[in-house]
Amino acid sequence: MARPTPEARLRGIELQREQVLSHPFARGLDIDEVAGHLAGLPARRFPSIRYAERSRGMPLLQPRGGTPIFEEQLRLTRILSEAGADFVPLTIDSCTRHNQYDTALQLLRRSEEEGRAYLNGYPLICHGHELTRQLYVGLDKPVSLRHGTPDARLLVELAIGSGIAEIEGGGLCYSLPYSEGFPVDRALLYWQYVDRVCALYSTPERPIHRESFGPLSATLVPPVMVIVIELVEMLLAAEQGVLSFAVSFGQTGSFIQDVATAQVMRKLARELLDEHGFQAMQLRLVYHQWMGQFPMQRERAAALIAGSALVAGVIDADKVVVKTVDEALGVPSPEVNAEAVDTVRYVLRTFGTPRQLDAPAIEAEAMLIESEVRSVMDAIFGLSGDAFWESVYRAFQQGWIDLPFSPHADNANRLVTMRDADRSIRIVDPGKLPLAVKDLATERALLATRGDSSEKTYRRMLSDIALMV
Repeated sequence: MARPTPEARLRGIELQREQVLSHPFARGLDIDEVAGHLAGLPARRFPSIRYAERSRGMPLLQPRGGTPIFEEQLRLTRILSEAGADFVPLTIDSCTRHNQYDTALQLLRRSEEEGRAYLNGYPLICHGHELTRQLYVGLDKPVSLRHGTPDARLLVELAIGSGIAEIEGGGLCYSLPYSEGFPVDRALLYWQYVDRVCALYSTPERPIHRESFGPLSATLVPPVMVIVIELVEMLLAAEQGVLSFAVSFGQTGSFIQDVATAQVMRKLARELLDEHGFQAMQLRLVYHQWMGQFPMQRERAAALIAGSALVAGVIDADKVVVKTVDEALGVPSPEVNAEAVDTVRYVLRTFGTPRQLDAPAIEAEAMLIESEVRSVMDAIFGLSGDAFWESVYRAFQQGWIDLPFSPHADNANRLVTMRDADRSIRIVDPGKLPLAVKDLATERALLATRGDSSEKTYRRMLSDIALMV
């Protein structure tokens, strides 16, 4: 059996790193110079420092945002920072995400020439780390890299070289929701490289922070699958020496399920880190506001944002990733993004949250989720193999890791889910997930409370997907 272990450090990274940094877009990035640059940054540029300062019930706030032209990204950065964002985002364009750097460069030049965006984010690799550093001169808060790249080795090298100390992503969470055909085994190996590089640039006082992407496909993903993927990516990062990590999940649409998911994720994440010798890893929880279809009406969008802000406070999330009232209308302007930050902070400041929230329904939901997660994790740990990442990949091949509505060609797509009467996501067909019979019986009993079993399954699912509109 291949269990996570601190002995599983990536070997031979020096040769691989030399190859990655020989890419023309690396532009002579020097590892020692980058380490010196990181050492000279303000302490609050590192997420672990900022997280240590937050008050209970007051999650830190992070919007999204990325635009191709440097001057526009600089303007966006300043507007979001002045609006009170605790983390400043750098969202990368989709060409860079798919390693199409030459195409990204062509579209960047066209954007600059015509003064309009032909990319849907910031092409960091094309701009380079030296120019990108200029975005953050004088900034005393963390910068978060948001992208969606299965092979992020060059991107992360340049991002850290730019002074970015939070890296989102992982081999599963950035392959299954975003890629049709990128090999999952390669993605897992490439993210071992990313995790190891983050660890090598870290110090105990100023670690490079890693964060997994919990919303996944953002479409009827049951808590068991979210938590399993978050846990295995956390453990894979810990193996490579990462000292600071955030597990995350997206708003489910059910208050009960959100609270229970947060409880179980925190409990099992800490338990597994301690059990496998990773006690030194700092652990955080991030909550993404609704990632599904948003209402077109700005009033309803504002209400949805306010409601999810309240949930974030109740679960005591360390950070909440903020949405805007223009979510359904296209890319929000910097001003609308700033308004969203102000709205969420107003809700968190105005409505106090309980120090502890107990209810029989939440307790029962947490017990069910925990039992399901333990079943899948025990099955993964029981697989034979020489390395934990291989066990994770084999679990994916066998359909034990199966993401609903994933575009990935190799995803099993056997796991079927719908909502119950309380809007919680329930398992209709587990596919090949190794779940206990008693837990599946509970799932089906809860689903039966919905009472519209005569309606066609696909119509029920469409209704569930459009829950908020």
